[in-house]
Amino acid sequence: MHRRVLMRLGWAVSALALASACGGTGEACDETVTCAGPAGEFCAGECVPMPVDASNVRSKPVLLWEGSIDEKPPPCPPDASDGEALLLYADLDPAPGCPPCACSQPACELPVGVTASSLYMCQDGPPETRTPFEAPAGWDGTCTDRAPIPPEQVGSVAVPPATAVPCAPVDAIVPRSGGLGSPWKRHAKLCNGEFQRGACGDASGNVCFPRFHKRPTPAFKTCVQATSALESPDFKCPDEYPDPHTWFLGYDNGRCSPCACTQAEPSVCEALVSTYADAACGQEVASVRVAAEGGCADPSSGVSLGSMRAEWVTNAPGACEASGGEPVRERKPVYRRTFCCLKEEMGQ
Repeated sequence: MHRRVLMRLGWAVSALALASACGGTGEACDETVTCAGPAGEFCAGECVPMPVDASNVRSKPVLLWEGSIDEKPPPCPPDASDGEALLLYADLDPAPGCPPCACSQPACELPVGVTASSLYMCQDGPPETRTPFEAPAGWDGTCTDRAPIPPEQVGSVAVPPATAVPCAPVDAIVPRSGGLGSPWKRHAKLCNGEFQRGACGDASGNVCFPRFHKRPTPAFKTCVQATSALESPDFKCPDEYPDPHTWFLGYDNGRCSPCACTQAEPSVCEALVSTYADAACGQEVASVRVAAEGGCADPSSGVSLGSMRAEWVTNAPGACEASGGEPVRERKPVYRRTFCCLKEEMGQ
């Protein structure tokens, strides 16, 4: 009987010594020491305080790693799982990363074909008939033929203008600055873990929270997450976790001025379009020189229309200058997450 009481007393003294070594001081247990609670529980991690006033923070501690955006986060400690891993960011580049504005090149395009009119001088009205003689898509002016138009339908030939295609804004591939990398300079990793009450042998309410026994560099911080915004004037981290750390989940990309294109040099487009009675551009019917306005020709009577070709007289599409793509509104981080952490000397 006395021997059993002494054994229990000796175990209690040992547990009290271990608790005093790591539970009562807030220091982490090392590789060889575990903290025993009054009911025989063991803390295989770190004994940390629970906030007395938890009105603005969540009651469950978390582990927070912080580092440069180029650093690879370490794995979560044993018994702690990934939470919002790699979804927390800070130090946002405010420049919205406007793409450089660019313009397509202006171009001269040949008429898309001609139209045969049954009346002379391309007159409009009854009893006129109009029969199109179309060029193939992307026509470069070389001889082209199609089913011939009979003589009774070829009183005159109308040729549309040579077209000056204006320049227009085009999408850029690479942003002007910042490349394709992250606009953030820092990121963070959050690890969640279960904690034990009563395992730290401490009447103040410390809890046992999983951690590395040998901490990596840089270390995880022990924190609690705030439930109110840091910018709120009445927000204050609890005394037990006095060190605020603010992170974000995303950003508003800001706004850039729209791209525009200005014709710096005018386009001059003039073409000679010739029509032929045969299918091989050998027997000329009529030729019309067209620029910004079309033209009309009266061929000899009694001829059919079987082919056509075109050549440039002047093909000078000019040049354009791009403008716009300047920052109008800066990027702003959004979806704030604030963590209140133990002071460095406690958490390290």
